Amino acid sequence: MEAPRSANGNGNGTLLAASGLTKTFGGLAAVKDVSFKLNGGTIKAIIGPNGAGKTTLYDLLTSIYLPDEGSVLFQGREIIGLPTHEITALGIARTFQTIRLFTRMTVMENVTIGLHHRTKAGMIKSSLRFPSACREESWMGEEALRLLDIVGLEMQAESLAGSLPFGQQRLLELARALATQPRVMLLDEPASGLNAYETRELGEIIYRVRDMGVTVILVEHDMGLVMRISDEVLVLDYGEIIAEGTPAEVRVDPKVIEAYLGSELD
Repeated sequence: MEAPRSANGNGNGTLLAASGLTKTFGGLAAVKDVSFKLNGGTIKAIIGPNGAGKTTLYDLLTSIYLPDEGSVLFQGREIIGLPTHEITALGIARTFQTIRLFTRMTVMENVTIGLHHRTKAGMIKSSLRFPSACREESWMGEEALRLLDIVGLEMQAESLAGSLPFGQQRLLELARALATQPRVMLLDEPASGLNAYETRELGEIIYRVRDMGVTVILVEHDMGLVMRISDEVLVLDYGEIIAEGTPAEVRVDPKVIEAYLGSELD
């Protein structure tokens, strides 16, 4: 099995720290006392059976849900309770298991939307074509093409997003998330629906994103991808952490084999 690539010295200590996160729905704990740290420059996978609490954990990290208990520090700052758009502006971006693109807009327009919070010209200056607004518009076009090049979609820039094949739509969502200039990228099952070739290409793109200085958290069911590219793996079962370590450590953990991985790894 191929070993995860080096982060090329991009580590920056603890970037994000979750402590005691708990969330219940109707008396059932979807996430129960979850604590972990994310070091800068790494790729950390979160795995577990369906219903293990992976997406709920993402929802807690991005303020879609508020936890019943617990804390999340990002670069030393508490982010629980902050609006989602403020968390994005701080440097945490996310993709979703269900693709959420503007299908009737072009590929470039979808990425440009993610760039707007990095601009200063308001509606009036843009409408009246002030020089500063024109410069920003030119910059957004160049930056959008640069991000599309990273994910291999620069040739589809003028295509409608809804016309792209499924795998390319996932890559477009990744490019749009990159447009927010994140420090941390949360990917929710990015390989879902991809074939073997597309999944391998996705792994290379995730490496590329990491090498840009973006720390990656990956919720994924494709164990081949997880074990190939991850530096660390955290395993959830019934909302609780049952294991955490390197891919080599996790894949031989008896609790993990029993809960999730046994049949695939055998």
